[in-house]
Amino acid sequence: MRIINIVNYKWRSLAMMLLLSIGLFGNAAQVLAHGDEDHGEAKPATATTTAGTVTRSVRLGDYEIMLKHAPLEPDAAAAGRLFITNFATNEAADNASPALEIESASGAVTQIAVEKMEAAGSYVARIPALTEGTYAIKTKLTYGGETDTATFSGVEIRYQEAAAAETSSSWTQTALMVLLFAVALGLFGGLAYFAVRVFKNKPLGDKTVSA
Repeated sequence: MRIINIVNYKWRSLAMMLLLSIGLFGNAAQVLAHGDEDHGEAKPATATTTAGTVTRSVRLGDYEIMLKHAPLEPDAAAAGRLFITNFATNEAADNASPALEIESASGAVTQIAVEKMEAAGSYVARIPALTEGTYAIKTKLTYGGETDTATFSGVEIRYQEAAAAETSSSWTQTALMVLLFAVALGLFGGLAYFAVRVFKNKPLGDKTVSA
């Protein structure tokens, strides 16, 4: 009878640990899956360097267009750099004509002046002063009688102090997720050890079991 009780206790403990581990991993998966994701096949890419430069790039037909600018702040004009290259060879392209515009959440559209530079495929993009908010930059490229358009969504114009605070919060969330996975992995490790002991029928904490 003692052996049966011990085995039943082990199996109940094993089931509880398994349910707890599944719950932790399920919650972690939901956290990682959360976010505003675009699953389009040719979605534009956006990256920010440690120096704060924002780089936006997208392929339009046989070309790649890249826009670089500093973080945008309210009521302050900004100058960015626009580069057009051949997607296959990465060579500068001068046979395509670019145009940019920025659209507010309310639908108001403002043109971004694009000025040609001496270097092939290089332009200056003059972003006008706008109010704080979330915008979309539309990139148009005309070549060979055709025009392709791509949209960079989620363009933030805000004070950099607020942006820095949000970045700090994002790092905190990342640290919490790492800790959550570490705890879950520890539980799975303990679960695996416990399962081995159960299947080998070696009672934990009892050297001798008598009926």
